Amino acid sequence: MSSHTIRQVKTVTLLALAALALATPLASQAASSTAPAEPSVVTGSARLSGASGVLEGSVDPHTLATTYWFKYGPGITYGNETTPHGTLKGGPNEIDPEKVSAVAPGIKEGWHYVLVASNEKGLQEGRDHVFKVKVKIKTKKPAFVLDKSFPPTPLGSTFVLSGTLTGTGNANRAIVLQATPYPYTAAYTAVGAPLLTGPTGAFSFRVAGLTSSTKFRVETASAPLLISKIVPEQVSVRVVLKAKQAPRSGLVRLYGTVTPAEVGAHIYFQLEKVAKPKLEKPGKLEKPGKEKGEKEKPPAFATKFATTITHATKTKTISRFSVIVNVSDAGHYRAFVQLRPGPLASGTSSTVLLRAPKKKAKKKKA
Repeated sequence: MSSHTIRQVKTVTLLALAALALATPLASQAASSTAPAEPSVVTGSARLSGASGVLEGSVDPHTLATTYWFKYGPGITYGNETTPHGTLKGGPNEIDPEKVSAVAPGIKEGWHYVLVASNEKGLQEGRDHVFKVKVKIKTKKPAFVLDKSFPPTPLGSTFVLSGTLTGTGNANRAIVLQATPYPYTAAYTAVGAPLLTGPTGAFSFRVAGLTSSTKFRVETASAPLLISKIVPEQVSVRVVLKAKQAPRSGLVRLYGTVTPAEVGAHIYFQLEKVAKPKLEKPGKLEKPGKEKGEKEKPPAFATKFATTITHATKTKTISRFSVIVNVSDAGHYRAFVQLRPGPLASGTSSTVLLRAPKKKAKKKKA
């Protein structure tokens, strides 16, 4: 055998011995990692599910059939246990931890819990944890909710401003009504004493004897400061309409008063239009909570006669009007007094029923 061949044999032998030396610890390490042993346990997080808690963790069964459960209670002595689960079958290839969970009925905030696992090699407990639940509380920003519009208030009548304060801490909150009269150049000042909102945040202010169009707003009486949107409330002239009709005739005397005196203002006598009956439409399916109610439209009026106010009392507190007209259309009439923009708005009277003579039937031609 040549020296070259001997050197090749020695080299191969040395490589084989080196490979064997490296393989031996790896094999022993693999054997030790898959060797049956008592379970490894890690207690995990928890969450709330209805009235119960769901406890989580992980268990490494180390190739053996393993049972797990949780202990929980007000202290580290626990006193309660979840139902044992034996679903970890183990096996030579199951060397990784498995995620586990169980329902803990009646568990409370601040209670302790721990994961426990057992197999034929022994029993192990994880680290003690405290049950904490993060509850997301939806908070709504405080805000004043008011009607979008208010009908005009007749001169000297009471104006009522109602609304709701929404959001957290809206109950029993001190609020104040503020106002600035026409022409709205003065600063807002308090009207009356502050009041407290109701249990749901509802409130209602009453302003008696309103004599001029005014802008209102609502403000919190203490911090944090919150101001509502502005409510422009018009005060209308007070109009009274009366009628005296001749028997079996269309001649009618329309007369009345306007307070305060508005000499030179135009006054229109208007007939209420009779609404045409609507045909019922087939119903459509609606989503729950979005039922649409029938919105009642305000009555429409058509002008039939007009005149101008020319007389006022000596004190100029009341102006009077009177006109004789020939009514050809029966129905409900009202008086509408039109004013230019100012501290008082245009106003209307209540309606009066007027008759009309019966129309003679046309004779047919022979």
